[in-house]
Amino acid sequence: MNAELDPSSAQSYESSPYATLVLNLGRALLRVGSPAHRLESAMQIMAERLGLTAEFFCTPTALIASLGDGNRQQTYLARVEPGGPDLGKLSELTEVMEALASGALDPVAADARVREIDARPAHHRGIPLLMAYVLVSAGACTLIGGGGREAILAGLLGSITGTSVILLWKRAELSRLLNPLSAGLVTLVGSIWCGLDPQTALMPAVIAGMITLVPGMDLTAATRELATGHQVSGAARLASTIVVFALLTVGLALGSWIAQQFTGPVPLVPGSALPAWLVPVGLATAALGFVVLFQAAWRDWPWIVLACLLAWTASTFGGLFGSPVLAAFIGALMVGIAGNLFARWSRRPGSIMHLPGLILLVPGSIGMRSLSALVGHDVLSGIETGFLAIMIAVALTSGLILASALVPPRISL
Repeated sequence: MNAELDPSSAQSYESSPYATLVLNLGRALLRVGSPAHRLESAMQIMAERLGLTAEFFCTPTALIASLGDGNRQQTYLARVEPGGPDLGKLSELTEVMEALASGALDPVAADARVREIDARPAHHRGIPLLMAYVLVSAGACTLIGGGGREAILAGLLGSITGTSVILLWKRAELSRLLNPLSAGLVTLVGSIWCGLDPQTALMPAVIAGMITLVPGMDLTAATRELATGHQVSGAARLASTIVVFALLTVGLALGSWIAQQFTGPVPLVPGSALPAWLVPVGLATAALGFVVLFQAAWRDWPWIVLACLLAWTASTFGGLFGSPVLAAFIGALMVGIAGNLFARWSRRPGSIMHLPGLILLVPGSIGMRSLSALVGHDVLSGIETGFLAIMIAVALTSGLILASALVPPRISL
């Protein structure tokens, strides 16, 4: 079957199935968390494969598509509520695009398939999703300076975050309270726990408990969009990231103040001793949680484990040079190359490895520490830490761009 559209045809794009397909595909890709630089690139490649003359403009909440040229050009707008990462749906959408380009699917059948994928509810829900928040928080805690005590507390705090997300995410008005409410509850419970058990370090447990809400990935995505010339989308995402950081900090400050009314000031002690065997266990645990949290297929768990291991190993090696910025660059470079090789070999999205690997490298926890210092009137430390978070985001972006230059991915998602 020939999937190309004759450019000389007088047929209006408005009456063509291509226009509907392009809009529905773009809308579905936005809902599974594709950033502007990836979505526009993928849509442009798809349009060229179909023989379409098209231009695309994307923001975090909308896609504008212009089909045709000259006086035959028609412009369409798809407004989308941003969604979280869904690696399972992203993989299926990639398969549809490949089948459409090869002629195995015609535009009508491809559009029906895209609609079905987009309308399908999340695969992992309820108790498994709640347990994923527990596993990610407990596993991540061991990677950001926490020990066994902190990991146990982080798992409990992760369950609070997960419960808040599950109960509030689908409720329009209450969902706007998700970030400050979750941060407040996590800090309140964590502060009371550490007030009763002074040997448990508060900050690693609290940050790990809310790590799934910290917009470190959005900060990195915004930096990359700005670096690749997508200023509108990058600026919008950056502004949204700053607001989310601020909301989390307000919740953190409020929860801490309430807790201190019962326990008094909580001493900030270093993390408990970290046994050598706890780090690989934490990596595997976090990877298991990422499978559910990112709605990936279970067959992808070994690849997610490998991505997490690469990120942690490369960043640890970079840390030997005494520079967290260099550590982030090396980690992003290794994860980027591995994800691109995976995409070339498996013909599936490199995001399956990129996303879980990068989330262990993103400067979200550093950003939270920066805002916490500012709230605590430690202005100089807060500014220094905030600048470090931005530099780490830039280093991650540079590592990913270099990885794509060294090993170009077969597909652009």
